[in-house]
Amino acid sequence: MANKIYIVKYEYQADYKVFFVNYEYQEKNAQIIKGCKLADHEYQADCKVFIVDYEYKADIKIMRKNFPTK
Repeated sequence: MANKIYIVKYEYQADYKVFFVNYEYQEKNAQIIKGCKLADHEYQADCKVFIVDYEYKADIKIMRKNFPTK
């Protein structure tokens, strides 16, 4: 599990692709980033994520309320 994550601008830079779901039962692999904090800079992050527009592209599906904050 990562301690800090960073949101990258391009999909190819990401370790994981993230999609936001509406219900907890839809979450998949959310434990990878749940409870983490957002890093201010890429070099501070343990893993990098990219937010995707389509569910089928996602490695991680998570509710917005469970997504890491500062």
